[in-house]
Parts: sequence; structure tokens; C-alpha cells
Amino acid sequence: MDYRNITSYITVESRYLSVAAVFAANCDRGYWLQLRLSMRLIKYIKPFIMWCFLSANAHANSLADVVTFSNAVEQPKSIIFYYNAIDSVRELMSYDRVVVNPVLISEKQLKTLHLAQTRVFAYISVGEFANAKLPASLRDAAMTENTTWQSYAMDLTEPIWQSHLLQQAQAYLNKGFDGLFLDTLDSYMLFSQGVAQQEQQDALINIVRRFQQLTPQPRLILNRGFAIVPQLEKPIEAVVAESLWQSYDPIEGIYSPVEEGDSRWLQDQLDAVKAQGIEAIVIDYLPTRSRKAQIKLAKRLIRAGYTPYVSDGLLYEFGVSTIEPIPKRIFGLYNGANERKVDSYCHRLVSMPIEYQGYVLDCHDINSLDFSHIDTSKYAGAVIWLEQAVYNQYPKLSQWLIRELYRWPILFISSLPTDKALLAKLGIRLNGQLEGKIRITKGKKWLEDRYPLSFSEFDAHPRWQVESDGLKQYVTVADAHNNTSTLFFSADWGGAIMAPLPISNLANHKEKWLLDPFKLLKLTLKLPVIPAPDVTTESGRRILTSHVDGDGFLSKGWFPGNPYTAEVLRDHVFKPYTFPQTVSVIEGEISMRGLYPKQSPKLEAIARDIFKLPHIEIASHTFSHPFFWDNSHKVVTKKYGEHLPIPNYKLDYEQEVLGSISYIKETLAPKGKKVNVILWSGKADPDEATLAMADNAGLFNLNGGNTFAVTGDNDWSNVSPTIVWYPSSVQVYAPVLNENLYTNLWSENHDGYERTIETFDLLGHPRRLKSISIYYHMYSGAYPASLNSLIKVYDWALAQQVTPLYISEYSARARQLYETSLAKTLDGRWLVNSTGVRSLRLANELGFPVINQSNIAGWNNGPDGKYITLISPRTQLTLSDKNHQQVRLSSANGILTKWVDNNDHINWGFHSYVPFKLEIANASHCTVKANKPLKSSRLADKTLVLESSESGQFSGSIYCK
Repeated sequence: MDYRNITSYITVESRYLSVAAVFAANCDRGYWLQLRLSMRLIKYIKPFIMWCFLSANAHANSLADVVTFSNAVEQPKSIIFYYNAIDSVRELMSYDRVVVNPVLISEKQLKTLHLAQTRVFAYISVGEFANAKLPASLRDAAMTENTTWQSYAMDLTEPIWQSHLLQQAQAYLNKGFDGLFLDTLDSYMLFSQGVAQQEQQDALINIVRRFQQLTPQPRLILNRGFAIVPQLEKPIEAVVAESLWQSYDPIEGIYSPVEEGDSRWLQDQLDAVKAQGIEAIVIDYLPTRSRKAQIKLAKRLIRAGYTPYVSDGLLYEFGVSTIEPIPKRIFGLYNGANERKVDSYCHRLVSMPIEYQGYVLDCHDINSLDFSHIDTSKYAGAVIWLEQAVYNQYPKLSQWLIRELYRWPILFISSLPTDKALLAKLGIRLNGQLEGKIRITKGKKWLEDRYPLSFSEFDAHPRWQVESDGLKQYVTVADAHNNTSTLFFSADWGGAIMAPLPISNLANHKEKWLLDPFKLLKLTLKLPVIPAPDVTTESGRRILTSHVDGDGFLSKGWFPGNPYTAEVLRDHVFKPYTFPQTVSVIEGEISMRGLYPKQSPKLEAIARDIFKLPHIEIASHTFSHPFFWDNSHKVVTKKYGEHLPIPNYKLDYEQEVLGSISYIKETLAPKGKKVNVILWSGKADPDEATLAMADNAGLFNLNGGNTFAVTGDNDWSNVSPTIVWYPSSVQVYAPVLNENLYTNLWSENHDGYERTIETFDLLGHPRRLKSISIYYHMYSGAYPASLNSLIKVYDWALAQQVTPLYISEYSARARQLYETSLAKTLDGRWLVNSTGVRSLRLANELGFPVINQSNIAGWNNGPDGKYITLISPRTQLTLSDKNHQQVRLSSANGILTKWVDNNDHINWGFHSYVPFKLEIANASHCTVKANKPLKSSRLADKTLVLESSESGQFSGSIYCK
């Protein structure tokens, strides 16, 4: 084919004829780069471009020519161009600036990014209408249609098109976007020449100027538009150009280096932009699988004076800018045809140990998953816990696994796919079934101190044969004929653990881990050790909370005078213990609308008396105490019905949440005191819509989960993750369950709740898995034994090294646990971004924070690492193998409100709900000035201790020579 005759090639798209004619006369390397060569344009002029470059010299500057990166190079603000769907902004938070499709991000997500100090730019196509359905009002402005790409090139001189663009831009600014990314600026060159082209260019300049006049005034980033940049009076933020050194062919799906001459021409254009004092941003293309090459190219771009963004060809993944995003999601699957996410093994059993390591398990319903649109750059590994029949039902899963194998580690639990091609890549073969009595031949130590491994005679037991030397076997079994099978092994690609491992299903419908899940994940996933976001700790001390469900408010206590249990707790717990406590009521129990209208005046008076206590936070425990919240899940047995039997009431979740909150505000709460906590009732399993309703009303939520552990129960199956995460909302679980479990639903051991001390200890050592969370019902005030157990728990808790918080404060931190991003600068420093988490756990193997090179307050040693206190939504953390013995916050029993290091002194502030205590490491030589008198002492390890007999707001300065 004679590529000079490009006209015949593109007659199907008449709007490109003028472009072809220009090319035929000007086969000048680099000339075509003056146009906006969008992916759709490339498709039609690609053959001619190829002809133009056939005689070009080989690309001279390969990636190997990169000069070693140096900290001396000033790094610009990071940026990402991300056009994929957005379920969460946790990865986007790592970047200083993000450019997104504005219809794919919610206002809530925008607000989260702003809280994280990230600027957000809305993509706007200036020269084209990117939709197949052109409104009648815009038809006169359309120059030509591209049916392949479902877009129209538009006449920039048309007032109706200009008005459309301005209205669109204003809508985005009203939604909360900080700026606009203007694309398709050069599309007018596709249909205009000479005078007509100049008219289009003048119109384009006018459009940009009018963008700059909008309110609030947007920051503007232009994609090319080199011809108009010098003519703009007001400054723009940056100009973007694609494919300086690496390009992507969307038709062939091929990444390739750019010709040297073309790179040189584009550099000249970018340098001209920089000469005007405007930032030049370069988008270069390399696959995310080649992360090291992406980083190398980004460093090269910085060396050349450009802000880099190196990503996949479709900008659907998280690429490298001046930072490298660290994936912290783990891909998980469950079968939604049989269970909800919250009931799945993925969520209930695997999320907690994954979460502890600082990662987030994304549990996807295989029935609604499109394997062709998974952004694999978000993931650091995968855990797949499915029955074998599900693999057979979804062959696309096996095909996807074949493609992704070795991209990141995969752990198969319970079964393996039967796809022979996949099994061959895994290095294992299915060789029939085991028969007769089965015995363990290797790995008994893995199962010590656990329930015995049992092989049901009613189940088939596949015989898995290892066929690769790269697989390390930990547990093997043999049948009656000495045929062997491997039940647990690790491999270069991850590993697998087969049924009946790793759990035992007991006759009482409970499950128990048959081995340590933390060891299982460590051996198979081999996840890199990272700084872990933490909500167990505040200001270096373990968090303490207390909350009370309103059930049994009007029950009578076994005490002189036959008082209500609420009165017992008021007098013996709420009043004497003046640290933060969150107390709730059920409207249907105590209001005139409820079950006991005759007792209502007395009950409401008691509630008002409790709620006026300054250290009591007010919460609702709903209107009628629904026992079930998710109607999508059928419950066969409803022992207590749907809810309390309130006359003439039909279950209404809005009434349960918003209505009960309004009742408490208007009837029970002191004037001006907030009521912003909902404590879920019954099964405590609200669906996403109900959670979003509470969230949109500004409410914090708590309850649910299954966390329960006592001495002698060597198991983690009843330790839940911290939250249930949904794209629009989050459910925060109670860190530890209530007294019902310790009293066997009050059928025995009325003093059983004091065993929660065992729970707090087990969940605090050797791993700090949960905060100290005192949680009980009003009817705990019914018996002397139950009251005494409560008092013992309170006294024990306050004797620990703790920082007390209200439930609203804990919930505010916990619900942002998964919305915490992790990245590294290109010279290896950690970046952590979060709008709620105030603490990081740093494994000892990661070293010591360097205080004067990190924006943190300090750290305190815990049972499983160093607990770092954060001071900003954006944290930079430099680590060292050595402890530099710098002045730092060690711990405090209050919330940090200020920590500013001014080199010669530190300004600090805390809000403490209990008598204040502050410990500052390496500060025994320092002097302190404070707003209130503080008693000081110095410990042998050079720690300065400051104490007060009062609670409240404390602030001051530390001066160190």
C-alpha cells in the first residue's frame, strides 16, 4: 500500500481529509505532533504516520540513558490522569492533583479529596462533543460526526457551543472541582484551514478567557494548545503533552519509544511553555506491570524539568508521577448468589488479618464482576475462597487468573479451579479422589492446639498432586491406599490451602481456624511490610471507649427501692466515671408513642438527667429496635419478630434512624448538645442505603461485628474487621461485643462481663488488634453481680495506658481506615494520606522514624511495633535503621490538637477528658511553658513527663537547647 495515498484510506471519515492533504505535502517529523492526535484520530491517520517515520533514525535515548535520580532535583507537585470508574478515592489521595471524568466521581468523594488536600480537575472536551446522541440544540455547531468514537467535532465560533461549555464548566465548579482540564483544544484543525482556522483559534482563546472569568475562578490545565498559550493574559496552571519518550498505540495495544526527532520537537514546545513560567506536564505511556520502568522514566522526565505522569495507555490505572502509589488492596471473591458480603468468609474471616497488615480486602461478588474492567494496579494480591463448582460456572475467572498469575500473589482457599491450563501454570494436578480413611502425613505441628482435622465421609476429597519443584508443601495427607494429596503449600505465585482446611465447622454453627491465619497469609501472599493505618491507638496510647445500648432502660434492678436499671447505671456508673461515655435510648421504650406511655414521663426525666451530664455523649438506639436491617437477606427464623411490638407501627428505617434522632434532640437532649450517633440494633446489619441515609444526615454509627475472645479459646475466627466498607458509606463495627456473650444471654454468670478484661488483653498482645471498648446494655444494671462486674471493668480500663474517646470520635477515625492511601516518593520516603486516621503502626523491621525529616509528632513503642502520632492529612515519613534520639511525642492521654516544630521550640496542644498526662521522649534537658500549671518529672530514659490533676484543653511550648 502506498501510504502517500492516505486520502483513500480515510474517506470514511471525511473530516480528516484536510489533515491528510496537509500530511501529503508536509511529511515533516514532528509536524503531526502539533495536532491533538487523539486516539480516535490516530486510528485513521496511523498508516501515513508510519510512512512518515519509516526513514527515521532509531530512537537514540532509550530508558537506559537515564541519569541517576538525585534528591537535589526539586520535585514538582504530583498529578494523576485517571479516567476509570471510581469506587474509592483512597488511591487518588496520594496525588497532589487529580484529573478525572467528572461524572465518575461523587460530591462526597470530592469532599474527601479536599480534606486530604488534593486538588481535583474536571475533564472537559472543548473541541468535541463526546456523546453519540447530539442534542438538537447543538446540531448547528457540529461540523462532522465520528460514529466509531461516538463524538462530534464542534465549531468553536458557534455561540450555542460556547454557552454549552461555560454551563458545563460552571456546573463542575459548583459541584466542588478546583479546576478544569481542557482537552481536544486542537480538534478544529481537523476541519478548518487558513482564515477559517484562525477564526477557530480566536474563538478558542475567547473560550479559555471566559473559563478564567468563572466564579470561583478555576485553575486551568491545557492539553497542548501550544498556539494559544502565548496569547492568554491570565496565567494557567500547566500545559500537558503526551508521548514525549514513550507512546501507546490503542489499535494494536502496543507501547513503543517515540522517535528522537519527534521528542526533540515536542521538547521545544514544552520548553517554550516553561519559558513563560508555566508548568509543563508530560504523560508518557508504559504498562503498569513495568513499574520499575515507569519509575525510571518518571525520574528522567523530572531531570528534564517536566512534571511526569507515566501510566497505562488508556489512563485506567494508577501510574507514577513524582510519587509511586503503593497498592494496598487485596482482591477477594465471594458467591453473592448464596450469601451477602458481610456473611462471606472473605469478609468475616480473611478481612481482619489482612487489615492488620495495613491492607484492605476488596470482597467482590463474582456474579456481578466484569473481569475485563478490573484495575489490577490497585491490588497487591488476591484471596479467592470459592467452592469448586463456582470455578466451573465462571470459566472467565480461570482465564483471568491465567493472565494475572505472577502479577501479584494469589491465595486459593478451600478449592482450586479445574481448568487444566491454569493448573499446569500453577504446577499442580488434580488426580482423582482420596478414598477411605485419610490421615495426616506431614504438617501436624501446623494444627497443634486446634480442633482435630476431620474428613467427612459424605464429602469428596480431591487428590492434589504437586508437579513443580517450586511448590513448598506444609500439610499433606494420605488415604487408605497410600495415595497422597497436598492440602497446604506455597509457591512463587502465592499458594493454596485445600478443604477441609483451613476452618472447622462445628455442630453449634460456629467456625474455628484450624491454623494461624496470620502465618497462612505471610507464607502465601508474602505481602511487603508497610506502615499500617491504625484505629486502636491515639496519641501513642490505646483508645478507650464506652457505649451503652438502650435496651432495658425501664427494667427494674434488684436493689433497694426497686429502681429502673437506667437509674442504677446513672448513679453507680455514669456519674462517678467522668470520662467519655456514649449512652443511647430506644424511643419506643421510653416515649409517649412507645410501648409504655404511662411510664414515659418518669423514663424521659431519667434520660434527661443522664444526658445533661457533661461527659455523656447522646446516641439513638433506634425507634423500635429492628432485629434485622437488610431486607435483601431472607431470615427463616425471627425469634423476636421484626421489632418491638409498638401498636400501629409499620417498620420504617427512616423513622428508626432520623426520626429517633429528632425525638431525642427535641425531647431529651439539653439545648445545644449534639445528638449525632446511631447505635445499630438487633443483628446490626444495615444495608448500604440505610448506612448512606445515616451518613448523609451527619451521623456517626457503631455496632455489629462478631469480636469475642477469652482465655482458652485459641482462635481468631470471632475477631471481626473494623468496618464494612461500601462505596457510598461505611458501617463501623463495635470493637468488642457486649455482655450478652459473657453471660450466655443472661442464662448464667451474671458477673461474666468482667471476662472482657481477658478479651482486651488477648486483643492487645502480642498484636494490638482492637481498642479497649466497654460495651453493654441498660439491663446490665439489673443485678448486683452484673453491676459489680461493670465497675471492675471500668476500674481496670482506667488503670491502663489509654486515651479515652467518645464513640463519635472513634467512629470518625474508623470509617476512614480503608480510605487511607500509601505511596512513596521517588527517593523512597513514605507518604500516608488520610482524612480520619490519626495513628500508624510501624513494624519494628521498618526501622525508626526520623523526626526532623518527617511531619509527625512522634511515636511510642507498642507490643507489635511503633505507634506513630500523625499531625496532618498528608504525612511524609522518613525511616532509618537507627534511632536518632530526637525530641518527640511519646504519648499523651488526650487528643493532639497542635504540634508545630519551630526548630528551637515546639508548640503543642491537647484536649484531654481525664487528668492530663504528657510524655515527651528525649526531652529531659528541655523546659516547658504551658497555659496551666503542670507537674514535671524526668525519667531515666530522658523522657519528660508533664501531669495535671485536671482535664481539659492544654497548650504550651517546649524549648530545647
